[in-house]
Amino acid sequence: MKILSINYSNFRNYKELFLEFKKPLIFFIGNNGEGKTNIIEGIYLFSTLKSFRDNLDEEMINWNSDYYYIRSEILKDVPKIIEIGYSKEKKKKIKLNGNELNRKADLIGELKTVALTPTDLKIIEGGPVERRKFIDTFLCSINKNYMESLLEYTKILKQRNKALKEKNVSYNELFAWDKMLSERGSFIKEEREKAVLKLTNYFQENLTNLSMQKDSFEIKYRPNIKENNYLQKLNEKRDFDLKMGFTSVGIHRDELFIGKENLDLTSFGSQGQKRSTVIAMKISTYNYIREVSGVYPILLIDDVIRELDAKRREFFVSLLKNSGQVFFTTTDLEGIKEFISSIKENIQVFKVEGSLVKEIYL
Repeated sequence: MKILSINYSNFRNYKELFLEFKKPLIFFIGNNGEGKTNIIEGIYLFSTLKSFRDNLDEEMINWNSDYYYIRSEILKDVPKIIEIGYSKEKKKKIKLNGNELNRKADLIGELKTVALTPTDLKIIEGGPVERRKFIDTFLCSINKNYMESLLEYTKILKQRNKALKEKNVSYNELFAWDKMLSERGSFIKEEREKAVLKLTNYFQENLTNLSMQKDSFEIKYRPNIKENNYLQKLNEKRDFDLKMGFTSVGIHRDELFIGKENLDLTSFGSQGQKRSTVIAMKISTYNYIREVSGVYPILLIDDVIRELDAKRREFFVSLLKNSGQVFFTTTDLEGIKEFISSIKENIQVFKVEGSLVKEIYL
């Protein structure tokens, strides 16, 4: 799986941008604020239809326009074309090989990506919400049924909470919501459990390598409803929920523990430990996708390597030698030249200055 070319119109700071990729390791170098991250953000959109910065579509439109359009040619057994367009009036339109897709889920799996960014630390520091989001984003990117179930669950939850706030909803009406929540929630819980269990082994190995065997943390899935009695728990909490005006149990309250001996990493971990841990988690999703799907996901590494010490950079070089296509952003190559010298023949470099992107040669 690889991207052959991208074409952006009115996306972020790019009025027009066309790039072809001929090597497996692609670097975008330039000063901060020049638009390097915008390029790989667009690539991430082809995979997930979302920004890894959590921006809304209208925020990705060029200042002097009212729409954006991005197009990529990918190679997945055979060449395919993905097109995404968004305008403030017509909203988002998605096409695969020229055919419009009516459901977001229909694009899932066509292009698999894993993004590593400096903001990933929020997975560690942001509490249960960010950790659930980490699991959900990862699973939605590879599992159409999971994505659809999560969207349905979120919609049903909002409707149930709205009914609870109105106070005059009957038990029979609530039971109808409860049954649907239970069906979707049970499936989501099961998929989360299986995924975290598989991620754990990868995580331990990656963290050991990144920390030079100094750190030994664990990740554990802690479901809000532990037993297989989802509907029963909703029933037990019905009066309480009516009193409080919200749904107090369910997969929207699940937690992902990250730490050691029941102590969460946020309570004792250094910034270095947190950074190594979150990188180990993200690379674990890369390992998972590679094993389950049989293809190499595309890695998007946004200004991460330069923050690491020499030993941790060696981990990435080892990873790159056994990876597919990788896109990097960095301010320059000076700090990492010695680490990429052994793979120089596989590298393509683009200099980014504002809206101008030009290929340069080492």
